[in-house]
Amino acid sequence: MKSTLIYATMAITLSPSVLACTTILVGNQATTDGSYIIARNADHSPLVNPHWFNHPHQTNTQGTFKSNSNAFTYPLPAISLAYNSFSKAKTHDTSFGSAGFNELGIGMSATESIYNNPVILAVDPYNEQTGINEDSIVNVILPRVHSAKEGVQLLGNIIEKKGAAEGFGVAFVDKTGIWYLETGSGHQWMATKLDNNDYFVSANQGRLQHFDANNTDKYLSSPTLISFAIAQGVYKPKQDGEFNFHNAYSVDNSNDRLYNYPRVYTLQHMYSHGIKTTLTNPLAFPVFAVPTHKLSVNDVKQGLRNHYQGSSHDPYANVNPKETYRPISVFRTYQSHILQIKPTLPQAIGEIAYIGWGMTDLTPYIAFYQGAKIPAIYKTGVGTIADNTSAYWQLRKVQTLAMTDYNQFAPMVKKAYAEFEKKQTALMAQTQKDYLAIYKTDPQKAQTLLNNFELTVTHQAMATASNLQNRIITKMTSDTNATYPFKGA
Repeated sequence: MKSTLIYATMAITLSPSVLACTTILVGNQATTDGSYIIARNADHSPLVNPHWFNHPHQTNTQGTFKSNSNAFTYPLPAISLAYNSFSKAKTHDTSFGSAGFNELGIGMSATESIYNNPVILAVDPYNEQTGINEDSIVNVILPRVHSAKEGVQLLGNIIEKKGAAEGFGVAFVDKTGIWYLETGSGHQWMATKLDNNDYFVSANQGRLQHFDANNTDKYLSSPTLISFAIAQGVYKPKQDGEFNFHNAYSVDNSNDRLYNYPRVYTLQHMYSHGIKTTLTNPLAFPVFAVPTHKLSVNDVKQGLRNHYQGSSHDPYANVNPKETYRPISVFRTYQSHILQIKPTLPQAIGEIAYIGWGMTDLTPYIAFYQGAKIPAIYKTGVGTIADNTSAYWQLRKVQTLAMTDYNQFAPMVKKAYAEFEKKQTALMAQTQKDYLAIYKTDPQKAQTLLNNFELTVTHQAMATASNLQNRIITKMTSDTNATYPFKGA
């Protein structure tokens, strides 16, 4: 009872962004094209305008990185690697990177907000004032790391020395694989490397369990991870047997069974049809699983867009904003990203970010090649007031209009964006073919090819959004007129 009370109090006092996000990771032997995929819905507020931003290469960097959300600081690297990332408009593009790649091809997604054991936190609390948090992680790690594993080690070192300001999970990817790190407390953490034939899903909860301190090719952690758990009485080797990170450092309660586990259950049953789990026994869920069929980017999109459609728990089709099962696709998602690495292709076209602005169920995923220039429309807008210039607000307006009558308007929105994505996929195939034919002999022409791809799909996406706005408003105008005709005798 005491632990539940502490947990409930903690949930109330933490910022809204903590109650957020769904993560999907897929190894390259579990995908249709041999690519690595890390993906996440970033769920916070519909009034946050995220900028997709290129941070240029800088040499002889001096100074200190300063967080925009607390007093965390960290020295800038002597030589900063170029990288792209998200920034909330209010940070003036200086922090809250959320996801991106650096120039060496290292990708990150940060963070999946999680809760740690209140017994542990009573002894080793989060360093909310000066510890590292979601606002800082990507912008501190990406400019300086040369591999996914190095990213894990650097973030782990920062947690140990400066503390974590909140509970979180962070995904790292490069051409050799995927790593996932979770906090255990203010200064404890562990990470594991995903087996290439597995996928992993997480929904606002610590999910990692097995740990082997002797296998540093697959597991990394704070040096006192197990001894600290023993000292606090949350791990008793003689009684408990093998160390289980989740049992020692995470929580399971009634909130998890409504807010978190339905999402994990749904994704695992989407991807592994023979999986034998039920929501009445969520602790039996496998941490990692092999999909029934190899997964594509479209399968990941489908997962990130899920809202229990076809069931009694669909809050949108059933017009039930008080639905107890928290869906994967929520209106307050401000951006969703799918980072893909194709190890056999040149980095410029072998690393792709598929980005959806706003509610995933009602937005297109727009593809961005790592080697392409990001159009200005994705780097404009101030955030909390709708505008007519930023990509975010053009797409968010469609979602807001559609949600006034989901059952009437959502089908037309989904159909239009599905057609856009189909055209985009065809253009990507042609662009890849053309790029491979010329990039070695004419790199400038190859660069122009990628830049033109981004301009083309941007124009198509925004034109589709504009058309949808007009179609929905036309129908709403007709409906309003029918409701208030006052035609006289």
